[in-house]
Amino acid sequence: MNPSRIHAPATRALFHVLLILTASSVVQGANLPESRKIDALLASEWEKVPCKPNPPASDEVMVRRLYLDIAGRVPTMEEAREFLQSDDAQKRMKLIDKLLASDGYTSQMFNYWADILRIEDDAKRSKVAAAAYGEDVKRCLKENKPFDEFVRTLITADDGGVWDNGSIGFYLRDENRLDHLAYAVQVFLGTQIICAQCHDHPFDKWTQLDYYGLAAFTYGVSLKGYDDPLMAGGPNAAKGPKKSAKAAASAQGNLDNGDLTQVRQIIIPMLKGSSVRSTEKLPQLPDDYKYEDAKPGQVIQPKVIFGQAPVAEGGRSGRALREQFARWMTSPDNPRFATVIANRLWKKTFGAGLIEPVDEMTDATVASNPALMEYLARLIVEQKYSLKAFLRVLYDTETYQRTASSHEVAPGETYHFTGPLLRRMSAEQIWDSLVTLASGNVDSVTSEQNQYLHQHIGDLKSLMDAVREKGVGGLVEIANRGSGQRETTKAKVAQLRLEAEALKKDNRDEESRSRLEEASRLRKGSKNDFLAAVVGEERARSLRKGYPPKNDDAPPPIDPAALAAMSKPDRKEAINQAALFTLTTRASELHSPERPGHLLRILGQSDREQIQNASAEATVPQALALLNGPVAGELDHPLSKLHEQLAQVNNVRERVDMIYLAFLSRRPTDRERTILDQMIRERGDKAPADLIHALLTGTEFIFIQ
Repeated sequence: MNPSRIHAPATRALFHVLLILTASSVVQGANLPESRKIDALLASEWEKVPCKPNPPASDEVMVRRLYLDIAGRVPTMEEAREFLQSDDAQKRMKLIDKLLASDGYTSQMFNYWADILRIEDDAKRSKVAAAAYGEDVKRCLKENKPFDEFVRTLITADDGGVWDNGSIGFYLRDENRLDHLAYAVQVFLGTQIICAQCHDHPFDKWTQLDYYGLAAFTYGVSLKGYDDPLMAGGPNAAKGPKKSAKAAASAQGNLDNGDLTQVRQIIIPMLKGSSVRSTEKLPQLPDDYKYEDAKPGQVIQPKVIFGQAPVAEGGRSGRALREQFARWMTSPDNPRFATVIANRLWKKTFGAGLIEPVDEMTDATVASNPALMEYLARLIVEQKYSLKAFLRVLYDTETYQRTASSHEVAPGETYHFTGPLLRRMSAEQIWDSLVTLASGNVDSVTSEQNQYLHQHIGDLKSLMDAVREKGVGGLVEIANRGSGQRETTKAKVAQLRLEAEALKKDNRDEESRSRLEEASRLRKGSKNDFLAAVVGEERARSLRKGYPPKNDDAPPPIDPAALAAMSKPDRKEAINQAALFTLTTRASELHSPERPGHLLRILGQSDREQIQNASAEATVPQALALLNGPVAGELDHPLSKLHEQLAQVNNVRERVDMIYLAFLSRRPTDRERTILDQMIRERGDKAPADLIHALLTGTEFIFIQ
């Protein structure tokens, strides 16, 4: 979101403005020496400008800010109450550590990186590979894998399939190798070189020859040719599936193409599009290349665009070149790598980067606070590229724990970070906060879809392990073992189809359909017999089900215990509306990105077509979705956590206090109390529902104070 537009008139018109009154507080000194260093560098800049730092933020502001920034959601009533009632002088630092170690951190950081890496579940080649890629990113974030190691893992993703390494999804994301190179450089080096793919860059020093030289490091990644398990590792693997399979058959002596075709038709569809392999292929300049430093069609050798590439180990193989490229990119001698990730995380924390835009660096780029930018780049290296350790330092600073700056930052104006900038929540933060209100803390809940994904990847791995163990001959032997039964089944299927055709001519459609369904079951069962013999009946059923599973849109089940605890009218309402209660799962567990029309997309979730393509701008459809959509109804749903908590209290005034704590992590101010008491007198028991609707569409809920 552009900081200069956060208080635009359109925003004020779309949301009800709630007065933000912050309790007075004193600055709590930073615990960490690195945090104190950052504060000192900022204070030095304030003296030069000059300007004054923002006042310190209250505990009410900080508990909500920390949960939103680190866990990606508002705190539950219990979590907010526990923090606010604590008199521990170190409670902020302890909360930072708690949240950085939580599953909520993994969830919100995945949403952040999914936008940058353009992770999407609807990849053209393989949905299972795309989903596995997303899950692998979550795993790396949860394990706090050092960022430089994480990047090297993506760039050097090993030959093979998602059953061995989900990181291959990094390459499967873009079929065009030249485009993929530009995205990688923009994300990890903060440098936009895409223009140089077609011509010398008009505003930077990169030439078209530079572009092709850099692309040569990763150009050998092939998305084709490793789909056939019968060729994996064979002596003719590089010649393609058919030749290698024939060679394998020849090695077995008595196997013919019919045998292999039968096995391949059963196995390959389950693996197709889910693997990559390395080749030694290098890019060629386009036929319309017009510069004198090379010729059209010329094969280009690998060459980095600045600095020196490490010496390659393993010759000029595709794998060796990618290793060389990854080591060059993440090298301590490459200052842009550390600067870019440090600047990205600074912007994520404070709302703006020290360098803006974060991914358009040139040799002439100067940070708004050069000394601070230099220190942050050095700090993340000292922290061994631990994202959690680096963020811990930022959250501990006095500057982060000051009130947010709400003034407009004009284009071209330098912001001196007297506090974090006031920001609208991301689409995922809004969704996850609504889920928290409706379902409580579901940070560690994995959706059924993702549970099945992990199972399906395990099934694929078992299948590949069996393929490798049994070899071509063993698989064909299994396939031929039941050949007699299959011939019988084939004849029965043919007979059933003839009967169905005859019945249809007699207008006996229902009986005809029954025959066809039986024939289909027999035919599929014949194929399942082979899979079951290879991996077992349970895995065979799962593999046949595929990914995503066919029932992935089924409504969530109703908890029997929750139903039993309800009154009869509430139970009836819950059963009738269970399919409408959707606020149960965090955004990171849903389809990535969600489909157009979903509330997440309306709220600005990225379509993942471009890097960091999400929007935090207020729009009319957003206001209408929150004002007139089903959200308020879901929060008042019998299965809703908020509904359950409010139902336990009979006093309307106390319910109002609970709603404030749930939405805003604070109690009403004296001024608000006067207005609320008047509303209670006029609306009675309907006042809580009115308040929920008002807060839901209010500025204070939508913005991170």
